[in-house]
Amino acid sequence: MEIVLCAVQPHLAAAWRERIGADLSNCVRVVEGDILSLDVLAVVSPANSYGFMDGGLDALYTRCFGPQLQQRLQRMIREQANGELLVGQALQVETGYPPIPWCICAPTMRVPRALETAEPAYLATRAAVRCALLAGLNSLAIPGMGTGTGGLHPQRAARAMMHAIHDALFPRPFPASLAEVYAF
Repeated sequence: MEIVLCAVQPHLAAAWRERIGADLSNCVRVVEGDILSLDVLAVVSPANSYGFMDGGLDALYTRCFGPQLQQRLQRMIREQANGELLVGQALQVETGYPPIPWCICAPTMRVPRALETAEPAYLATRAAVRCALLAGLNSLAIPGMGTGTGGLHPQRAARAMMHAIHDALFPRPFPASLAEVYAF
């Protein structure tokens, strides 16, 4: 799978480049610019747990893919996620736009707000990559998770996102104890 990290902020792109380890260098690349101009099968929406797509990057997706994207997503949230897509979960939604046929919604927040930690960015990124893997997608574009409305510093977001991508691509065995969980 090719994962394209797409930034509009040069500081975020630089932070990602600093954090790409040897284990991810073959499948992760960083670009600066318009996420909708990329040649990928899916883009990630950091959205919110209720699928409202009227602000930030999601508003750009709505303008490109049309309001039916939000309608489809919210129907899926009602039917498949019991009315709320939790942080750490993701859903794959058809865009109706042939150049980018899929949008993976992976909320970084329940409702729009500033994030206090980078954990939601980790959970959302890991969920998005896992969702793409389960769907058999071979290319995915991910924006700066939690860096818009969430206000995460680029370095904190980059660290969390790289760990998440690594953990999604190279899952660890289930921990034997809580002490092992804390050691991660």
